[in-house]
Amino acid sequence: MPDILEPVARAILSSLGYVLPAAMLAIGVVHGLKPDEHTWPITISYAMMQRDTARAVLATATFTGALTLVWTAMSALVGLLPEALFRGVYDWLVDVLVGVTMIAIAAIYLRKSREEGGEAAPDYKAIWIHGLGAAFGGDFFVVLLLALTVKAAAPWFPAALVGFLFGFGSFLGQLGIVMLAYRGLVSLVRAPQILVRAGRLSLLILGFFLIGLGIYTYFS
Repeated sequence: MPDILEPVARAILSSLGYVLPAAMLAIGVVHGLKPDEHTWPITISYAMMQRDTARAVLATATFTGALTLVWTAMSALVGLLPEALFRGVYDWLVDVLVGVTMIAIAAIYLRKSREEGGEAAPDYKAIWIHGLGAAFGGDFFVVLLLALTVKAAAPWFPAALVGFLFGFGSFLGQLGIVMLAYRGLVSLVRAPQILVRAGRLSLLILGFFLIGLGIYTYFS
């Protein structure tokens, strides 16, 4: 999975560097549109398991809110982090751990459905925990590099805003895709329980994919 975000971020910074908040937000929106382990392939899976549009938005906001919290804290503390993080050397481990988390969440609610009857969907606490873990994977190091760049080029700009604006932009980018997918699926599939099952299956498949990706990355 080629990572296109870093060159895109450089292009946006070079064109919008004089308006840093707009640049950070734009980079975050691009991130939200790019499919990976903490963008719309995950939030669509959670949205599919919600009963209405408002809950689908809340599920998306819960997941991206957890991401934004971590990214805001890490960009604020960027000067204290080890350099190894900026090279993304731990991405394989995060991929594996996030994949295991996704499989575990899907399995827990599959068992609850069988024990209680009906179709149990992950609650917002589970979505929040997943988001906290996913925040350390993929483009986490891009957020840190952005914070370092801003710190060196514009020391007057609050470093914490880098992670916050990146996360908020990611939420906006994902929300558009999630709403299009959710409304389209709801109009096509009239039975909500089918969407819940599909959402759980999507989490399982993506979980196994991320574990495989992490193992491949480690040995490649």
